[in-house]
Amino acid sequence: MAERLVQKVQAPALPIPKAGPLKEYLDALNNILRLFFNLLSSGINSVFGEYGGRFIESPNAKLFSTVDQNASVINTAYALQFENTYLGEAISVTGTPKTRITPTHSGVYNFELSVELTSSSASSKEVSFWVRRSGVDIANTARMHVVAGSGGVDDFTYSFTIDIQAGQYIELMWATDDLNITVDYQAAASPRPAVPSTLVTVTFVSALPETLPTP
Repeated sequence: MAERLVQKVQAPALPIPKAGPLKEYLDALNNILRLFFNLLSSGINSVFGEYGGRFIESPNAKLFSTVDQNASVINTAYALQFENTYLGEAISVTGTPKTRITPTHSGVYNFELSVELTSSSASSKEVSFWVRRSGVDIANTARMHVVAGSGGVDDFTYSFTIDIQAGQYIELMWATDDLNITVDYQAAASPRPAVPSTLVTVTFVSALPETLPTP
């Protein structure tokens, strides 16, 4: 059990009304206030008590694709597609095709990306991935990956945290110097389930900082 950093809240002891013309009214009022304070303290203690995080609902999403994705032109930016939603709490995917990951609320979000890559020729292929926010590439977010070997399968993973304001969206971009590379979906084959071509989980981390970072 983690150390308790917030003191347990107790409902206040309400005074007993003295005899008088308002005693009946004050008794009824005290009963209402007593019920309110008991419910309030119980709720607060549940959230800040042991395993209190289970009572908190925050934005989160798990998105994936079940189609192959290919580049038509080398060294050209394409947005990864996520047309399926497994979890989507205050986070949606928009666009045609569905590439724009759009939180409902402002905040700092963490992204965990996995991309299944398949090579269809022996030569080495350079694949780049990066983050684009509302149509603008974010500086210093690119990652380079090399895939080689005909029939080779490689799983690329990328984790990052970024600030997003309500109304903005995130696209996860990619480009390659060789068209013999596929962001590849693999159908289920016993004993394993299907392998999505792209998979991303998105979780809310915190509110935005007072001063936003410069991209």
